[in-house]
Amino acid sequence: MEHEDISSVVKNQKLTEIFAKMNLGELPAISGHVNEVLKITLDKRASVNCVSKVILKDYSLTNKVLQVANSAYYIRGAHITTIERAVASLGLDVVRELALSISLIEEFLKSGGDKDSLSRQMAISLLSANLSKLVAQQYKIPVSPEEAYICSLLHDLGRIIMTIYFPDVYRRIEAGTTSGSSEEAMCRLMFKQLTFHEIGQEIARFWNFSGTIVACMDPNPPEVESLVEPLPLLQNLAVFSNLFIRDICYKRPPHVMARRFKKLFPLKMLPLLEMALTLADTVGNVSGVIRYGLTTLKYRSKCIATARKYQKKSAA
Repeated sequence: MEHEDISSVVKNQKLTEIFAKMNLGELPAISGHVNEVLKITLDKRASVNCVSKVILKDYSLTNKVLQVANSAYYIRGAHITTIERAVASLGLDVVRELALSISLIEEFLKSGGDKDSLSRQMAISLLSANLSKLVAQQYKIPVSPEEAYICSLLHDLGRIIMTIYFPDVYRRIEAGTTSGSSEEAMCRLMFKQLTFHEIGQEIARFWNFSGTIVACMDPNPPEVESLVEPLPLLQNLAVFSNLFIRDICYKRPPHVMARRFKKLFPLKMLPLLEMALTLADTVGNVSGVIRYGLTTLKYRSKCIATARKYQKKSAA
C-alpha cells in the first residue's frame, strides 16, 4: 500500500509538470456541481426530490435534460415540463445518467481543445457506458448497472483530458497507432512515462472520485475468478465495453479481444453487436456533439458491417 502511495505521488508530480508547461498552475479542476451529480448518480438511496434539486441548480442542465426527455426517442406521451415528470416518465436511473452525461459533456466542452476529437472520444465513452449497463443487466452480472455505467463512462478519462489539453500531441499518438505503433509506448514517450490510464487515475484522484472509479480505469485488471467480489467484475466490464466499442469504431475484430472476458459472460458476437447497434439512437439523443461524434466515427455503418462479417462466419 505504501509503495502504491509513493507511486501515485510521483505520477501526480509528473502530471503537474506536464500541465505546468501549458501555463496551468495545477491540474485542471472539475466543477462542484458535476461532482454533486456524480454522487447522486452513485447513491442508490437518492430520492426523486434529491435528484431534482441537484439538477435544478443548473439552468442549462435542467433545460438539456428536459430537451432529451422530450425527444422522439424517449417521449412517452404528454410533453414533459418538469424534472419530476421526467423521472416519472423515464425512471430515476435514466434521468440521473442523462444528467451526469450531459454535465460531463458541457464541462469538457467549456475546457476547449479539439472539438472533433473530443466529440468522438465522448461518443465512444457514452457508447461503452450504455453497453456495460446492458451487458450487466442482460447477463445478470451481480453488480449495480448504474455503477457499471459510470465506471465505463469514466474509464477513458485520461484520453479525454489529453484530447482537450494536448490536442496536437493526441493527434500524433492517434496517427502513430493507426500506423501500427504501440499506443502505450507513444504515450510514455510524450507524457513522462505516463499512459492515458495513469493520467486518468491521477486526475480522478485529484477530483476526489471514488476508489472504485479510479480502479476501473486500470486497463489490465485481474481476471474474474468468482462472481462474489463486485470490483473485479466492474473493472472487467469497463475494459470490455470500451475495447469492444473501440474495436468496432477502428475496424478491429472484437472477438480477439473478447476472449479474455469469457469468465465474465458467455461470448456470442452477434447478440453483442446487435446490442451495440441499438446504442446509436440512445447515445445520439444525449447531445448534438455526441451525434456529430457518432457521424464522424461512422459508428452505425461499422456496426452493421462487423455484424455481417460474423453472420457470414456463422453461416459458413
